[in-house]
This record gives sequence, structure tokens and C-alpha cells, in this order.
Amino acid sequence: MRILQLIDTLNPGGAERMAVNLANSFDELGITNILVVSRLDGLLSDLVRRQETLVFLGKKNTFDLSAFQKLKKIVTDFKPDIIHAHGTSIYWGVGLKLLKPKLKLIWHDHLGVSEDVVKNNPRKELDWMKSRIDFVVTADESTSNYWLHRKLKSLNQIKYLSNFPHLTLGKKQVSEKYRFLHLANYRQEKGHFHILDAVKRLKSSNLSFHVRMVGAAIEPDWKRQVEEAVANEELNEWITVDGPTADTSRVIAEADAGLVASDREGLPVALLEYGLAGLPVISTKVGQCSKVLEDGEYGILIDKGDSEALSKAMLNLIQNPEKGKAKGDSFKIHVADHYGFKEFYKGYQEILMNLGIEQTSND
Repeated sequence: MRILQLIDTLNPGGAERMAVNLANSFDELGITNILVVSRLDGLLSDLVRRQETLVFLGKKNTFDLSAFQKLKKIVTDFKPDIIHAHGTSIYWGVGLKLLKPKLKLIWHDHLGVSEDVVKNNPRKELDWMKSRIDFVVTADESTSNYWLHRKLKSLNQIKYLSNFPHLTLGKKQVSEKYRFLHLANYRQEKGHFHILDAVKRLKSSNLSFHVRMVGAAIEPDWKRQVEEAVANEELNEWITVDGPTADTSRVIAEADAGLVASDREGLPVALLEYGLAGLPVISTKVGQCSKVLEDGEYGILIDKGDSEALSKAMLNLIQNPEKGKAKGDSFKIHVADHYGFKEFYKGYQEILMNLGIEQTSND
């Protein structure tokens, strides 16, 4: 069995982390695979264990024929059984399928579903693309249900598979301050301003705490607005606005709790990484987060956009660090038991059987 993954970039992000996690996990299983990055290199490329399996096309735009020809040659030489296309790379995946109909094409859709997504991104192209897609993997059950019933009626091959983390834990760093980590790229739906509002409510409490925001500026104007708001509201003492990092294990080791403040998510890999590290978590009730946290058994859940509830949850953790640590320890066991690669691959094997792919390794 030979698998070719296709993704646009390796800049830090949930879909990109999953592509790298899959590459390393396939390699550990002895499955011959390569990871083809169509557009941009990024910080995550260094995390691919076998660098010789990493290929860059240098695509400049959607219609870059020279880059597509490179991809076509890679497919011809590598002879994959499966093209596993992440996110928007499905367009070139479909292009390959048109040229090589015998290839099996899996689309890994990482988007969560919300009214804004449906309104702004109706994905009318699925009407003609769906006949070329052999299987759809979604990272969010609501996404699975939505596209199945509204866009993919003739495509009965769709399956929800939860994301999984692949993290080398660093040594825990101790601090006098209680440290929150918000590991999310700078995009409007990630809830940065909800955190700012929560910190404004807490800054007069005389409690010692800090929030570190870490992520790539996917929307540069959004990051600039966050930085300006932190400065204008005089929150620099309590909030640090940092750029991206490939070494999430290090920044997680420097945190006491993890935050997910998003208005929309599928299943954020950061949430699972917080869990692997044993961090107590505060999360909005979006995507799969409520399910992962078992409706609050393994973390604190709040409604999206509710900065008052967020500030109260943060206060609870600051004032009760031992209770928070116990919650984090339980969450760590839960993530290890239910959200590892082993669980993902069970579902993936079912997909392979459905597609008639012989599951062999070391070929």
C-alpha cells in the first residue's frame, strides 16, 4: 500500500499538523508514503521524521501548470494507491483523478460547520467534484452530517475520524504566575478578542496570571488588531502576542492551562495536545470540543463568545490550581485512551477496506 498526502502548506495549523502526524505515523507502521506540499514550506516541515518523503511543488496559483506537471510526474513515479488530499488541495486531487481514474481519492475536510461557513462558503463546486471523490474524512461530526445530507447525497462514503496529536513532551517549566496558553492561528473565528475581554475583567483582581497567544498570522490584519488592542487597553502585563512555533511541546511545557476560545472549530489538534500534556482546559462548545471533554468531565466548557464565563473559568483555575491539575491529569488519560493514532487508524482501515485497498506495509 502506498499513500500520497497532498496539502497546500506546512505553516502551523490544525490541518497541517494532521498531515505531518499522519506522515510520521504511517512511517512508524511501515506504510510507504510521501507528503507533497503544493504551495509553501513552513515551520512544520522540520517535524517530518523522514525528510526524503517530503516534496515541495512551489505552486504559485491554482492554475500553475508547471507545478501541476511536477505533481503528475510524482504520481507517475511513486504509483500511489491513495491520494489523501487535505482541505483545499482537493481541487488538484480531483485534477489528478480526472487524469488517472484508477487512483483512489480521499478528501480530508478539516472545516467545522457554522452558519457563517455555509453562507460564505457554500461549496457549489462539490456538485461536480463529488463524483470524483472516493471517500470523505471529516474532523467534525456536524461537518459529516451537513455535507452528507446537503451536498454529498450521491456519495455514501463519508466518515468522521477524530484528529490525533503526536507530541514529544518537554520538561515542565515552573513559574510564579499562572500561565494560560492560547495555541491558535490569528483568524477571526479563533476568539482572541474574547480572551482580551476576559483578561480586562480579571486584571484588577490582583491575581498573578498571564496569557500567551501563539500562532501564525493567517489573517495579518487580525493579528495587528489584536496587538493594537493589547497595547491600547494596556494589557501587555497580562497578554503576550507571539508568532508561530513548530515546537509546541516547548510552549505547552511553559503553560499551566490551555484555552480554546473559538467561535468555530472541527476538532482542534491543540486541544488534544493540551490533553497529552495534562493541562487543564477551558474550551468553547464548538465542533467536537464538548465531546472530547465529555460535556465538562475533563475540562471547563463555556458558550462561544461569552467572555464573562471565560473570565470566571480562568479565575477558577487560578484560585484552584490543584483541582485544575487533577482535571488535567484525568484529561491526559482520556486523550491517550481515545484520541491516539491507534483509534484513528482503526477507522482508516475500514475506509481502505471499503475502497478495496490491500493493507500491506514495507513495500
